[in-house]
Amino acid sequence: MGEIVLVIAIIFGSITITTLGCVWMGTSYAAKKKGLRNGASQREIEMLQQKVSNVQQEMDTLKQEVKRLIKIAKGASE
Repeated sequence: MGEIVLVIAIIFGSITITTLGCVWMGTSYAAKKKGLRNGASQREIEMLQQKVSNVQQEMDTLKQEVKRLIKIAKGASE
């Protein structure tokens, strides 16, 4: 009789662990899909780095243009 109870306990324990694992994986996937977790993929990180690089290039271009306009403004006022 004790062996039957042990087998039933193992079966119910396995079912419980499997169910909880599936629920945990489903909720973590849904949270990542919605962007609630910090798990960014390598592709997303590379895209963000490219955007930062583009912004830096635009800032350098704008700085050069401002310097050029300042020189023009100084030359016109003299």
